[in-house]
Amino acid sequence: MRQIKPVGTLATLFAVGTVAATLPAVAEQKMESVNLTDIRGMKFCEFLLISDKDVVIYNTSASNGCPEDTWKALDTASIAAAHGVGKVQLNGPHFWIMDEQTIGLGDTGTFGGIEARYAATLPLSALGSGTGSTPYAPYTSAKDQTMVFRAGQPVYQLIGPDGSTYILNAYGAEVQDGDPANLATQLSPAEGWAFQVQIPAEDLTIRGSSETPVHMVGDDLHQYYTRLE
Repeated sequence: MRQIKPVGTLATLFAVGTVAATLPAVAEQKMESVNLTDIRGMKFCEFLLISDKDVVIYNTSASNGCPEDTWKALDTASIAAAHGVGKVQLNGPHFWIMDEQTIGLGDTGTFGGIEARYAATLPLSALGSGTGSTPYAPYTSAKDQTMVFRAGQPVYQLIGPDGSTYILNAYGAEVQDGDPANLATQLSPAEGWAFQVQIPAEDLTIRGSSETPVHMVGDDLHQYYTRLE
């Protein structure tokens, strides 16, 4: 059974800008370190609140889920008006592929009947073309997140031209039969890149920090991987 445990507090992140009073300003956010266990395959969704200054992200992972019927019926224009931003973009549903993680989350907002917690504020440039980062072009992020992949469970990897290994964080609904192993035939890696599946003999832990660069890459289905350091 999935468990959610608060394990402390983290420092405030960034200033939100033009988010309405219905959501607490990031300057007032008390970021809580939340431990999520038994989450391999757990569905989650995200709301991207887009102002003329930045993108504020809310995530359902530590809330009451992302009901399919409610998600499909969401009116992004109404949500944007309710929260005082120019546009809202829906991201998901996606499914976590790690077994456990600890992430920093802030206060809860409600979006068309779905509750989600503040996760991050990003520059507008993070939206790119509107579909995410350029596939197979590594980039850096900054986030407080610890991911644990249990021994004996599959780990899905992209291997870069320089031999770097990137670990899949979550997969999307486009994955055949909900099995990321099928990415071996679904992806079209850029030259020098390869997809593979490994079964670790020991637990694999990846730690990210908001104070140091986290190296990441996306594939051509806009799923994201974190580099194994």
